[in-house]
Amino acid sequence: MLLKHTIYFGIITFLSLLAYKANAGLYGFTQANPYSKQELNSQSQDFPEQINNYRDLMRENVIMLSQFAKSQNPQFEILVHEALPLLEDDIWEYHLNDYNLSRKNGYTEDNDSLLSLQENLHPKNFQNLKEKYIQNIDAIVINNYLCQDKQYTVPQDKRLVSIEYCPQKEISPQTALSYIITDSQYAFKDIKHQPAFEMNAQNISSVQDAKNIAFVLDTSRFKSEYDFLTELNNSNFDVIVISPFFQGKPLSKEEINHLKYKKNGATRKIYAAINVSEADPTKFYWKKDWKVGNPAWLVRPSLVDEQGIITQYWNPSWQKILSAHFKGIMDLGFDGAFLTGLENYQHFEKITPLE
Repeated sequence: MLLKHTIYFGIITFLSLLAYKANAGLYGFTQANPYSKQELNSQSQDFPEQINNYRDLMRENVIMLSQFAKSQNPQFEILVHEALPLLEDDIWEYHLNDYNLSRKNGYTEDNDSLLSLQENLHPKNFQNLKEKYIQNIDAIVINNYLCQDKQYTVPQDKRLVSIEYCPQKEISPQTALSYIITDSQYAFKDIKHQPAFEMNAQNISSVQDAKNIAFVLDTSRFKSEYDFLTELNNSNFDVIVISPFFQGKPLSKEEINHLKYKKNGATRKIYAAINVSEADPTKFYWKKDWKVGNPAWLVRPSLVDEQGIITQYWNPSWQKILSAHFKGIMDLGFDGAFLTGLENYQHFEKITPLE
């Protein structure tokens, strides 16, 4: 796996949008840098010899991080946000397989349609990394699972976590471990106003044990790091997901370890949020002359974060940065990682000519 060698070294459809801007954008709840009309009409007309499976490339990054983490700490847990097609055999991947097989067999854009050959060329059992991806994750975080009455079966042994925002509908956790937003002004940036369900004095050994969860991804409302940590320490949530940075400054291992105890004295789990496909100009790895297009793997401003930049997440340079960032999270003593940015495979599919 690349990490072992480097560790030491369609159009996005948004769910209900909240009336706030988080420091770190989250797919389904924030929106930034929307596609221009020109972008929407500028799908590439080239017919490359082979098109990447952008879903497998995203799966590979998650597998890479998970396998490294669990080799160092078997109890380290991986939570993935949205990107449900990564869990399934999707029609796009069938079409992609048809395209690449057609090109391999010598068909070109001069044919009426490369995909018109799928009847003869379509293999019944094509391979992707779906099963390996599922094996390497511990929980799946879904937007508005209860609000929209979604019918979804979570793979065996995986915990379903949901982030809910539907102020006109009364909901309560049922089959999911839920973060329910009741007031958008506090969403992802407050814990004392967050309703908690089934508060308990039990020790939490994994996300499977948890009865409640809080996400505090935006620290802008806190005047100091002390205020931020004090508010978290004075809560009894079983699981808290935070950024490993407080307003740009990394938290310490001692601070993370202290957060692992609920106010009632029982243990809990603390997970770090990390975007696996977007670069952030405020982070330690950013270089002054970087911008979209320089280096070439910085491809477009984020669709959910005003500061973020979508990367060619399979590029070795980005993977090296991601690996070092991830190792830093593990060194701080976090119990797991909340992986975001998985939906960005859609951007590359959008600009890919499969038909």
